[in-house]
Amino acid sequence: MGPAAVFWTVVLGLICIAEAGTIGDQCDWTGSGLTSTAERGVTPVYLRCREGSVSWLYPRGALRLLFKPPLPADERDFTVCVRVIRRPDPPDLFHTLRQNKTEAADRFPARIFVEGVRRLVPLYAPDDGDVRELRCFHSRHGQAALYVEAEPEEGTKRRVATFKYEARPLVRRHYDPATADCRPCSESELELAFCTSDLVSRGVIVGSEQREELDATQLTWRLTKLLRATASADSANSADSIDDAGGIGDIGNSLDDDRYYRYATERRRRRSLLAHVQVSAACGAAAGAGEFLLMARRRLGRYALVCAPRLHDWRALVERRAADGTAHCALQH
Repeated sequence: MGPAAVFWTVVLGLICIAEAGTIGDQCDWTGSGLTSTAERGVTPVYLRCREGSVSWLYPRGALRLLFKPPLPADERDFTVCVRVIRRPDPPDLFHTLRQNKTEAADRFPARIFVEGVRRLVPLYAPDDGDVRELRCFHSRHGQAALYVEAEPEEGTKRRVATFKYEARPLVRRHYDPATADCRPCSESELELAFCTSDLVSRGVIVGSEQREELDATQLTWRLTKLLRATASADSANSADSIDDAGGIGDIGNSLDDDRYYRYATERRRRRSLLAHVQVSAACGAAAGAGEFLLMARRRLGRYALVCAPRLHDWRALVERRAADGTAHCALQH
């Protein structure tokens, strides 16, 4: 039975939900196909956040993912982007002495379809010839759902279908750090980005690389004064990798309630710290001379650029805000 036939059987209620399947109603969902005895069982998963992840161990049967992100009343429709994870992400922050090797990609053990009008629209398949790990689609009348169908099992090899998702409003009537991809940031946007970004640092761009699988340009930054960096939810190794490579501080001891890293200035100077930050391929970003204030947020597991003003422009803005006392938070440079 093909995926479309299975889908409509589900809609008509003629197929049973996998009796042992866990029904999710959260940001992240983890489940196992081993808990189901039905080869064609379908487990519904309700995702009610703007971002999160799905991890399906030993995939069997199918998942039906329904996205219900919290959006303003006047922003009914949204875009969902899904990034399939075929290998562990390398650390975002690393030292020059550490070789940042990329592991070989595994075959993703499932196919993904967008639930359309009376049919399923293919979004991702391991053999579709498209190297991109990132795929996006739009909601329809405020509704968005994915149908994830497990590939046939091959022996007893451990298989995991993991992907991250992000829902973003289509209407952009106000500044949202998640949508400021290419255009220059205004002064108010720079302030908000400084106060809310996951990575804030002075730095210089030392390299750029096109990452086709991410549909992005990857900028390599040398950080000259790290002000703030967050740990990713699923890669605590980032902190450990920095410390193991020669250490710029006892990372575990410097983690505060907001999960912000504070690095000691003296140790920071001992070795160059670098960061990989992604920029949409449509922006045409490249390495440039001079020192910038880098502000980035985590998107789909990796740092994505929000704003990067030249340092002298940022200093001038900080001085103006200090003089009139209107800063949103304590600005630094």
